[in-house]
Amino acid sequence: MKYLVASLFAALQLLGFIFLAGAGHGWLAGAFSCLPFAPISFAAWFNALRAEPSLSISNYLLVAAGLVLAATALATRSEGTGHFFAYWRVQGILAGAIIALLYFNWIFACGLTWWRYRCKQLMI
Repeated sequence: MKYLVASLFAALQLLGFIFLAGAGHGWLAGAFSCLPFAPISFAAWFNALRAEPSLSISNYLLVAAGLVLAATALATRSEGTGHFFAYWRVQGILAGAIIALLYFNWIFACGLTWWRYRCKQLMI
């Protein structure tokens, strides 16, 4: 089950790459950041759904994803924020939902890991 869920989120990231790129007319910085997010999402969900999730792995993934987000912000600035806002203008509210799911699904996985770790600590 954990392989299936982790693989689905990694595949979602790869589909996000295609969706955000818009055949070269979309938000390219955001699209290319989906590529490093695919293994991060896979590892985060795989770790979160393990019998004994590792808190240190979750923390390292959080740092790695933060670096990817910072690089995405810098790439968006250098690309021109016009592509980002044009993507929002064309897609509307759907863009917000897609970007939130693509960019923040690993946060939910890390949160699940921390919550499971905390519940385990309270039971001891």
